Amino acid sequence: MKLQRLTPFALSLLSLLPAIALAQDSLSAYKRQDFSLPPDTERLLVVDADQDGLQDILSIAPTRISLYFQREQEGFAFAAPDTSIALSGNSVGWELSSRYPDEDGVARLSLLALIDGQRVLQWSVHERRFAEPVELLGNLNAFAGSGINRLHFSRDINDDGLDDLIIPGAGALQLHIRNRDGSYQPPISVLADIRLFSTLFVRQSLERDVGQSLRIPQIDLRDVNNDGRPDLISDTEERLDVSLANASGDYFPQTPSFSIDREEIRERLGRFDVDNLDFANLTGILALTHEELLQDVDGDGIDDFVLREGGKVSLFAGTPTGMDFSQPRQVLRSGGNVLTVFLHDEDDDGRQDLWLWRVEPISVGDLFLWLAISGSVNVEAFVYRNEGDSFARRPARQITVALKFPSAVRLLSSVVDIREQARAVRDTRTIPTAVASLSGLGNAGDLVVLLEQQVQVFHNAVEATAPPAEDRFLASLDYARNRDNYEIDVRRIIDEFEIEQNSELNAVQGREPDQQLTLEQAIRNGEVVPVSLNGDARDELFVFLQRSREEITGTLLLSEP
Repeated sequence: MKLQRLTPFALSLLSLLPAIALAQDSLSAYKRQDFSLPPDTERLLVVDADQDGLQDILSIAPTRISLYFQREQEGFAFAAPDTSIALSGNSVGWELSSRYPDEDGVARLSLLALIDGQRVLQWSVHERRFAEPVELLGNLNAFAGSGINRLHFSRDINDDGLDDLIIPGAGALQLHIRNRDGSYQPPISVLADIRLFSTLFVRQSLERDVGQSLRIPQIDLRDVNNDGRPDLISDTEERLDVSLANASGDYFPQTPSFSIDREEIRERLGRFDVDNLDFANLTGILALTHEELLQDVDGDGIDDFVLREGGKVSLFAGTPTGMDFSQPRQVLRSGGNVLTVFLHDEDDDGRQDLWLWRVEPISVGDLFLWLAISGSVNVEAFVYRNEGDSFARRPARQITVALKFPSAVRLLSSVVDIREQARAVRDTRTIPTAVASLSGLGNAGDLVVLLEQQVQVFHNAVEATAPPAEDRFLASLDYARNRDNYEIDVRRIIDEFEIEQNSELNAVQGREPDQQLTLEQAIRNGEVVPVSLNGDARDELFVFLQRSREEITGTLLLSEP
């Protein structure tokens, strides 16, 4: 099931004129559907709720969730939602899933809700209606934050095709594994960093967004011991716990198969003490830092464990039943101030090599000197080649990155200039734009612009963004195997930094629009949101018009065959 979010909260930013009329319609392949939504609507999602291949609209409000179904010929009927659920309770965390059967045993889209941290209810969607709720779990002691929030608590943890439930608690997650008959096994407690966010956003119109959101950390599920079954990894500030799936592949042990106690590592390294600070080598405090890497080093498909403690790097062998911590397979020691380590195949032999990064000593005198003049710091990488079961004893390659930066006085002046740019941009009119696929021409996206009295479309105007590199740091250096010296000029980066307003319009400056819709009046502070609703190659366009105390109005441009 693929979900698309229309906008983080585009609705709250809209303030268009109350009416719009389309004239000289050059988007003849689109039909217009006006809509009016309740004023407390907070979010819209698109989802194929009735599994007919057409995307429907899910509307989220503080006390209810509603569905507007798309029909093949008629499109949407926005006069009233097709079905709604009134949500009671001070704390509601909701989720969508298509892996729960209805009363007929057919897997359909379902709405799940964790109500006041006490029970989980399921509403399946059948014949374009929310069915009566079914209680999946009760007598819980969970926490979901105040208000109504999207809570990603339904997930297939053990890769059996059934969604399980992840219930947040105090500093831990309770994992409820679902059986084939719909019952749940006793919960497994997993330590997790659960964060609660509170927001208070005041708009110019004096309307307010006040609320809290709870974020459940993603649980890492992957095959650690190469047995074909997903294992459970819990990674927190205090511990790294790994639970290996049992032979049946449907459950994890109540206690982790192996653990790394990070607090114990910190105690072993020692705590920071200003009385012991070496003012001639401030970067010497890196000796108190540590890192843990869980990756396959020897190529057997089983993850091994790399532990860095200051300048000491230890390699432990992974086994089918866990990690062999009885004795490290290898210990490497490096002088200097070790900043970090990571694994990356440097020589393209298919094996992960060890990259150890060191930074040169920085003294208090250097800091005082850099207040007045520019400076430079060298960061060096030493590459230890993978030799099969372990790494080479000596580095095969040294890479130097010179980090150049301006004086503190110049840096302060640059910050003032950037603040002035930001202030000027704040006073500049923002022209709403969006990148969509409307024409099907070329590989670039079409640019949709709301300008003056028109919706303008420029074909093939915005080049697609390249996918991020596997290692973004090396990519940012323009790394090459035949080059050992690199430079990061912070001075040049600051000098070239510029806050752009309406930057997308630069690509079409001087061009006439390929398509346009003429409006009766000019658009002010509008918003256009592209989204795919009917499965063809063209996007649909939501144009939001006005948000008032009575309603939220807008126009949907729906593509036709």
